[in-house]
Amino acid sequence: MGRLILITENQTLRDEAEQFMARTLSDWPDVAGKPVYLVISLEELKEHHQTLTQGVAWLWFETADKSSLFEVLGTVQDQHVPCMITLSEGEETHGEMFDDGIVICRTDVPLRDFQVMVQTLFCQYQMIDGMRREMRVLHAHQGGLADQIGKMDEELRLASQLQKEFLPRKLPSLNDISFEVLWRPAGYVSGDIYDVVRLDENHIGFFVADAVGHGVPAALMTMYIKRSLQTKKILPGSEPGYRILEPSEAIAKLNHDMIERQAGKVRFATACYGLLNCKTRTLKIARAGHPYPMILKGNGTTEMIEPEGGLLGVFPDEEFEQAEVTLDAGDRMLLYSDGFEVAFPELSKGNKDGRLANEQYLEEFKMLSEGTLEEVFDRFASKLDQQAGSLNQRDDLTVVCLAVSESDSGEDAVTDTAPASAA
Repeated sequence: MGRLILITENQTLRDEAEQFMARTLSDWPDVAGKPVYLVISLEELKEHHQTLTQGVAWLWFETADKSSLFEVLGTVQDQHVPCMITLSEGEETHGEMFDDGIVICRTDVPLRDFQVMVQTLFCQYQMIDGMRREMRVLHAHQGGLADQIGKMDEELRLASQLQKEFLPRKLPSLNDISFEVLWRPAGYVSGDIYDVVRLDENHIGFFVADAVGHGVPAALMTMYIKRSLQTKKILPGSEPGYRILEPSEAIAKLNHDMIERQAGKVRFATACYGLLNCKTRTLKIARAGHPYPMILKGNGTTEMIEPEGGLLGVFPDEEFEQAEVTLDAGDRMLLYSDGFEVAFPELSKGNKDGRLANEQYLEEFKMLSEGTLEEVFDRFASKLDQQAGSLNQRDDLTVVCLAVSESDSGEDAVTDTAPASAA
C-alpha cells in the first residue's frame, strides 16, 4: 500500500491536517490497512515531486480560488496521481467531482465514509502503479528494440552502398552505340543487377540478372552472379591472348558454377546476356528464364528476341539457345527485369487493387523509342512515379537500353557516360 500524501496551503491547515489524521488513524478499524501518511507544504512540494507517484494525494486548501491550487492540480493530473481535495471553507458535498479525477473529501463525515474514499483511491493507485511498472518494462524493451532496428537500418544502408559499388559508374559508348539504365530497388537493396562493359575495341557485353526473392539474400546472389559471369577466356601465347565467350557459353558456365557451389539448397535466378559487335551492329544474345529482350525499331515497330533457356542454378546440363540479330540505325534494344509486370497496375473488376501481373509495360516501353536517351528515361521515370503504389514499390525494377544512333558519323568515337537513372 502506498502513502497518503497531504499537501496543505499553509501552516494552520498543516496543523489541522495532522490533528485530523491522528484522530482518524487511532480509530481506524483495519490495522493492517491503516495508511501511512506524509504532510508537506506547497514550498516542500518541489522536493517531493517524485513522491507524488508513490501514493494518493490529498490537497487541503481553504478555498478553490487560489492559483496555487490549480498549479498543484496540474502537477497531480500530469502524473496521473489519484487525488482528493478538502476545502475548509467550502460547502461541496462529500464525493462530489471537483475536476477530472479529483473528488471532494469532507472531514466532517463519518469515519466509514472517509475510509471508503481513501481505500477506493488506493485501489486506483495500485492499478496505476502496476501500469507504470509495465510501461517502464515496455520502454526498456522498446529502447532495446529501437537500438536493434537502428543497427539493422545502418547495416542495410551499408549493404545498399556496397551493392551500388558493384554497378558500373560509367556506361561505355562506342561508335554509334550508347547505353542508358534505370535501376530501382524495391527496398534498401535489390534482387536485380546489371552490367555494361567494353570487352575490346569492337565489342561490348551487357547483362541483366534477377535473383529469385527479395532483400539481402537476393542482393548477395546478384553480386555473386556479377563476379562469376565470365565474358573472356585467357589464351596465353595466342594473339590477342584471349577469346570472347559467346553469350550461350557464358550463361552455361555461370549456370554450372552456381549449381556447383550450392550447399544443399537450390538458389536460382534469371539472366540475359548480350554481346554486341559495335562495328557490324551484330547482337548475339542468350537468356536463362529471363523476360524476352525487346527491340524498338527505328521505323516504329517492335520485335521480341526469343532464345530459349531455363533458370540459372536448377539444371546442370541445361542448354541455352543463342539468338543473333543485326541492329539498324535508330533501333533500340531493351533488357529488363520482370518487376515491370506489376509496375503499371491495370485496375479492373477482377483486379481492384492492381496487384495482378499484366503486359501494360510493353506499351509503356514504346515511349523509350523517341527522343534522346536522357529525355525518354526521365519521362519514363516520371511515368513510374505516377503509378498507384509507386511509393511502396512491389518489385525491383531494372531496364538497360542499347541505342543505335540514327546516323553514323563514320568515326570510331569512344566515350563513357554515367548512368543517368541508376539510382
